[in-house]
Amino acid sequence: MITKRNMLLGAGLVLAAPAFVHRARAQGMMDGGMSGETMEGSHTSAAGTLQAGEPFRHLPEIDARGGTLRLRAMSGETRFGSGALTPTMGFEGSYLGPTVRVRRGKTVDAMVTNGTGGPVSTHWHGLNVPSNADGGAPQSVIAPDASWRATLPVAQPAATLWYHTHVHGRTAPDQWAGLAGALIVDDDDSDALGLPSTPGLDDFVLILQDKRFDEDGRAVYQPDMMTIMHGYLGDAVLVNGQFAPAARTPEGPVRLRFINASTSAQHRISFPRPATLIGVDQGLLPRPIEIDEATIAPGERIEVVVDMSDGGSAPISVTASLMGGMMMGMMGNDGVQHTLLTLTADPDAPATGRVPERLTADLEPLSAPVAERSFVLQENMGPMQHVRGMMGRGPTMAINDEPYDPDRISFTARIGTVERWTITAEDMAHPFHAHGVKFLIPDPQRPEETGWKDVVAIDGTRDLLVAIEAPTTGDVPFMFHCHILEHEDAGMMGQFLTA
Repeated sequence: MITKRNMLLGAGLVLAAPAFVHRARAQGMMDGGMSGETMEGSHTSAAGTLQAGEPFRHLPEIDARGGTLRLRAMSGETRFGSGALTPTMGFEGSYLGPTVRVRRGKTVDAMVTNGTGGPVSTHWHGLNVPSNADGGAPQSVIAPDASWRATLPVAQPAATLWYHTHVHGRTAPDQWAGLAGALIVDDDDSDALGLPSTPGLDDFVLILQDKRFDEDGRAVYQPDMMTIMHGYLGDAVLVNGQFAPAARTPEGPVRLRFINASTSAQHRISFPRPATLIGVDQGLLPRPIEIDEATIAPGERIEVVVDMSDGGSAPISVTASLMGGMMMGMMGNDGVQHTLLTLTADPDAPATGRVPERLTADLEPLSAPVAERSFVLQENMGPMQHVRGMMGRGPTMAINDEPYDPDRISFTARIGTVERWTITAEDMAHPFHAHGVKFLIPDPQRPEETGWKDVVAIDGTRDLLVAIEAPTTGDVPFMFHCHILEHEDAGMMGQFLTA
């Protein structure tokens, strides 16, 4: 083993809510303020007494391993704790969506119906399928009361992926409202490892979203010019819509699948017990890596096994903050810290999982890159952005000086080849994501950056070795963009084809 230390559903659903962290405005421009208080136990705010420690609720599952998937996007209301009802959205319910399980080697006939009042889409984030089934392009938008069919050939190894809406200009508010869910790929190889794999017992899906609340305890999403520029940070991080819940586990290994479904915030997760990183965005690592903390940017996923063999309780903490970089350092990269989830060992629950020394085969050397491309992620800071703000218009962001244009294709890549992409972030760090590809980071700076990825935090300039995997079909492109969703909506996105 490698050792590298220090490196729900239904309308009107009631969810355990967080206390407020009263945060100062940094330079009078953005909400934030690193509060030293933890938000454990009972707290009183204008919204009433808020309680941590509610029993953890697992998201329901849909088994699509037989080849059929039906989802319905819905609008509804959700009560976070004792606060006022919040308008929310979800798949098959009022907030978030069920965990969808698919199997390698199967082709899934998927149909998504739009039961909301506005346009939605369903991007299968991390699933490398043809572009007309990917769900990220404008051609895949679903009008109200309409349905969208997609054929999903599942050909990749076991992994924790996810799905979420991807309508340009609406991705951030609609995902914040809850249009997101987990998508798990199973296969024979991972089944044979003996990893913890019983949902609700020793295998937990954890969808993280930070929320901000008004004085009535209603979750609010009201970004202004500056929060669009630098990101929208909530008062607390919820897991599957709950604040600091308590989960009972066996006295043994427990698998935690973390999905960062926040619009802007990165989450640093700290473990009080021995913890092992076993997987990242695109699947299991060759060997487990011991960790005591991990950071995931918006869109990233990790799989971690926590050892509960000693019994007792293990509070896992989270620190949510906006992405770093030079500009954020000048403004104060504020955040909030509290308990995310407490695991409590139950001696009567069977412990059957294990973590083997070997998880997957070592990565084979990639073929030489056939092309090199450079991308500069630009917020376009300057007077014109402020003029647009005073005119009531949002900022315009870009990649390589080009704001998103649905009629422009930036490049065409050859399928089955490897390319070298050099990504540069101006002003602040950005999480970069591309559809239809996977990539390796030649200079991983922490364990979470090893293995095959589809999201990477770019602070400065970084190189990626990109495997062009999926075909584009007809005139439907793949997207590449910043996964700070406010930035994506403001134009930090482009399109490409494969051939």
